[in-house]
Amino acid sequence: MNWKKGVLAGILAGIVLNIISFVLEMLPGKQEWYASTFPQMMNAQGLAALFTSLFLIGVFMGIIYDVINDSLPGSKAKKGFVYGIIVWLLAGTMWPVIMMGFASTYQWLSELLIGLVEYIVAGTVVAYIYGKR
Repeated sequence: MNWKKGVLAGILAGIVLNIISFVLEMLPGKQEWYASTFPQMMNAQGLAALFTSLFLIGVFMGIIYDVINDSLPGSKAKKGFVYGIIVWLLAGTMWPVIMMGFASTYQWLSELLIGLVEYIVAGTVVAYIYGKR
């Protein structure tokens, strides 16, 4: 297992997840909804927890990629795309499904799509950085 390459890819994936999340969460109504629904999270500690959790997800993506790299089909780009979808299905759909119980369709659907974009791009970054053995 190539830990150094996995951790480096994971760190970059974590940065990418945070950047995409920061940009896409600026969609109309997103910040207002979160501020009114979870006011305790709209402070420095809450935002730090959000960014830290996204960063750690990226690091784990980089480390775990080595384990399933050989079983993913295609070239680097396709492997990354497929890996991103796998991670999205396992981690990125959880929050939007929970939101279906109390949020508007716009809110949970936008979270679902934002997560899809985040994880596909992060998976592609991991695959590109990791490369072939």
